Amino acid sequence: MKAELEAYESLTKLLNQAEESRRLFERASLAIPETLKRLFGSNGTGSFSARMYIPPIERRTRPLEAFDNWLSIPVRDATPTSLVKAFLRSNTEPVSPKRMVELVTAHLSSVPAGTVYNVGARLSTTGKIHRDSSGWTLKDKEKAGIIHDAFLWGPEDIFEKSELAAHRREAIIHLLSLNKSGLQIVQVVENLQGCVWVHAPVNKDLLKADFEELRNAGKVRRVGNSKKWELAPTN
Repeated sequence: MKAELEAYESLTKLLNQAEESRRLFERASLAIPETLKRLFGSNGTGSFSARMYIPPIERRTRPLEAFDNWLSIPVRDATPTSLVKAFLRSNTEPVSPKRMVELVTAHLSSVPAGTVYNVGARLSTTGKIHRDSSGWTLKDKEKAGIIHDAFLWGPEDIFEKSELAAHRREAIIHLLSLNKSGLQIVQVVENLQGCVWVHAPVNKDLLKADFEELRNAGKVRRVGNSKKWELAPTN
């Protein structure tokens, strides 16, 4: 996998250099050389970014139950509802409300106990869990994710919108890490739409909001005065 990643990083670097070379020729009002044209198409104005292969994000380990089409997000980005269902899935015995509060807040420290209790009430009302004096029990484990090695795993349909957005933002960071010279939002859209492992909705408006959030978090920044974005340096 390391050799494969290095190979694609090398390809990405080459294509980024070609993009920069084309920009310089256009800025100088010079004809684009034939060699460069062949990378972009017959007239030299096309884009290869959507055709680039972007390797999926690698996790150190994955749960044995995970299928190839499952996605994962850091537990810190999960919702209390998803964590409640995941903890119930991993327990064969009913879980008391007090114990559930302890489990959820161990991962999401800012979540009040009342929020966890409300999750239980809502899931009971909608028929997702059973509640009685012995505790909470999940009715259908296929509707819940699996917590493994600090990540929440599962098929796309078990994740909430905010969790899919977190998945998309992680994909943006991953993509920028492979493109050191930066990418415009439209290029990021093209690349992510071509990734079979990205399960979140992808469009320009969503990514504009993502980039603003990532910038506010100090994870990305503009490349000078250009329209490109790059990873922000880490201390």
